[in-house]
Amino acid sequence: MVAAASALALGGLAIGSAVQAVSPGFTDDRSAKLSSAIDPAKPRNVILLIGDGTDDSIITAARNYELGAKGRFALDELPFTGAMTTFGLKTGPNPDDYPINYVSDSAPTASGWSTGKKTVDSRISQGPSVSDTTPGTDYETVLEKYKKEGKRTGNVSTAEITDATPAAAASHINLRACQGPTDMANCTAAKKSNGGKGSIAEQLVDNKIDVLLGGGKSRYLQATDAGPTALAYAQSAQKYQLVENKSALAGVTTLDNGPILGLFTTGNMTPRYQALTATPAGAGGSDTTCQTADRGTQPTLADMTDKAINLLDNDKGFFLQVESAMVDKQEHSSDICGAIGDVLELDNALKVAQTYQAKHPDTLIIVTGDHAHSTQIVGNGGSTTGATGATGGKATATVKTADGDPMTVAYSTANPGSSQSHTGSQIRVAASGPQAANVTGTIDQTDLFATMLGRTPSTISTPATPPTPSAPAARPAVAAVADKKISAKALKTKGLRVSTSASAATSVKVTLLKGSKVLATKRLGAAGGTTYLRTKSSVKGAVKIVVTATGPGGTASKTRSSTVTR
Repeated sequence: MVAAASALALGGLAIGSAVQAVSPGFTDDRSAKLSSAIDPAKPRNVILLIGDGTDDSIITAARNYELGAKGRFALDELPFTGAMTTFGLKTGPNPDDYPINYVSDSAPTASGWSTGKKTVDSRISQGPSVSDTTPGTDYETVLEKYKKEGKRTGNVSTAEITDATPAAAASHINLRACQGPTDMANCTAAKKSNGGKGSIAEQLVDNKIDVLLGGGKSRYLQATDAGPTALAYAQSAQKYQLVENKSALAGVTTLDNGPILGLFTTGNMTPRYQALTATPAGAGGSDTTCQTADRGTQPTLADMTDKAINLLDNDKGFFLQVESAMVDKQEHSSDICGAIGDVLELDNALKVAQTYQAKHPDTLIIVTGDHAHSTQIVGNGGSTTGATGATGGKATATVKTADGDPMTVAYSTANPGSSQSHTGSQIRVAASGPQAANVTGTIDQTDLFATMLGRTPSTISTPATPPTPSAPAARPAVAAVADKKISAKALKTKGLRVSTSASAATSVKVTLLKGSKVLATKRLGAAGGTTYLRTKSSVKGAVKIVVTATGPGGTASKTRSSTVTR
């Protein structure tokens, strides 16, 4: 495991660096920075962060409120950004031509990136069929594939952990409502007593996800077909350790005693801010600000993300899905403050992931939503043109932003008092790390499936630069980070991990030494990269890693030390 270390940075080149978002009026050309951020290697770790119902409209509203119109969230600073389509299918009699559903719910959208395939509303990682109650074909998910490869897996949400988005990562059922063992009236074929895989609650623990954190304890208190509750089954049959508050979660430091099941409330977790619900007359006003909610002993999304990453971190790698769910749920309730707060929660969770990525550059981070929603920023009067002065909607709310100015939002997809609806527009997707460039342009959410699994790496050609006779060749620069400790067995089988970064070099050589004896050598490309040094014979004690960058301007070396334990 790589020990904590500062980010490797050489001028504009950095392992795991982000290409920073810019304020209005930037003057520098950004081409070189974007180019340096491209990494075609397959990722070892994948962290997928989902803002349920998080489209550009609610991101903009949250940014205006929290940071001001010229501010930037961490999610705005990711180097690669694209647009993503979210359409699904409808049930029908012709399996070769299911109708298109232009406005989907969270079940088929989450199933899309989880499986790489389209499906119908309310369907969880299972193919379409002739009717809602007729099961489709189970589709294997990214999480399940990584689990088979021996990687650790995690699933975190501020909703019930059995809700559609977390459910799609590791369960298969015809209707998302079949969350607990007694919720199975319309999923009878899936009941364990009928030979099926059981409810979503049962399937999640049967998939032996290493870290499961969220709400929804009431689903696990339901009795299974066999008699005991789903929680008792999780603890006895699958050896899950239950944690129910933030202090208990903070106290968990290892998975050696079994996987972790965190159930922090009976239903959905509490949003960051108290509700400000839009009304026909207009809620709030020019001096209204969002008030912090009392979340009691519940951990924040950032707390859960940090704990999950710490527990999942290992040499083989991991897959972690994190959902900020209450953006969507508060938009359904026309609650602008609740939705804004959970965009901020998503951004704070991203910052936790980026801290890890800075030390583990073979980590892919993707941030996106599952579908668009109903929040619209509208005019609120004043000296504006006819095009921008219009106000209104079926219900509106106004808050005072970080700029000190009023911002009005409208909800018009349903009548006041009813649940607002999803909408069908494309949404943002952004990423950093290995293969992050695959999110650029306009993609479909099913395309994330192959990117998270790791596409076949492409070769990046570097245009030749004509030599400048009058200028001497630049001297190479090199940086390196290596595992501080490794067991003798791991050194022979997996190898000692060394991450390097170089500039002005044509080649990079990594050598493992015991005294003056060379134990292993690897050669890397001009920019360096990550490699694993393995030995054929047993070694213990102190070893030395020498990284040498060679180029037209000479050579540069960095030396790092490590200890081989028994």
